[in-house]
Amino acid sequence: MKDEAIDLGGFIPQDETIKEIMKPGGIEGTGWMITLAGPAHPKAIEWTNETSRRNLRKQQQIEAAQVNGRKYKPDDRDVDDVRRENVGFAVSRITGWSPIKIGAETFPFSDAVAIELLSRPSMGWAFMQIMEWIGDERSFTKDSAKA
Repeated sequence: MKDEAIDLGGFIPQDETIKEIMKPGGIEGTGWMITLAGPAHPKAIEWTNETSRRNLRKQQQIEAAQVNGRKYKPDDRDVDDVRRENVGFAVSRITGWSPIKIGAETFPFSDAVAIELLSRPSMGWAFMQIMEWIGDERSFTKDSAKA
C-alpha cells in the first residue's frame, strides 16, 4: 500500500450541471438548456430533508397506532398525487432553464412554472429526460457533465 493519497475529487458530484433537452427521439437538440442541481446542492438537500421529515412523521403515526392497539389507516393516494410528487421531485433538482415558448406563451423558469409545465402530459418527453439525468450520477461528475 502506498502512502500517497488517492484523489477522489473527480468523482464528487458537482453542485450543478447544464443539459440540453433533446427533441422526442433523442437525436437532435431543442436548444432548451436546463440547469440541474446535483445531490449535494442546497435545493436538492432541502427536498430530501422535507421528504425525510414527512416519512418520519408517518412512521411515528404508524408506531403510535400500533402501540395503542389501533389500526393505521394509510393516506388515500391517487394517480394525480403520485404525479405531483414526481414532478415536485424533478423541480426540486432544477435551478434554472433558458426561456421557452409554446405557441404564443413564454415560460421563464420558476418552480411554479416548472411544476405547471412538467405536469402536462404533452411534456412527458422532456420530463422523462430530466428524470433520467437526475437518476444518473454520471450527470453530475466532472468528466460526464460536459456530455
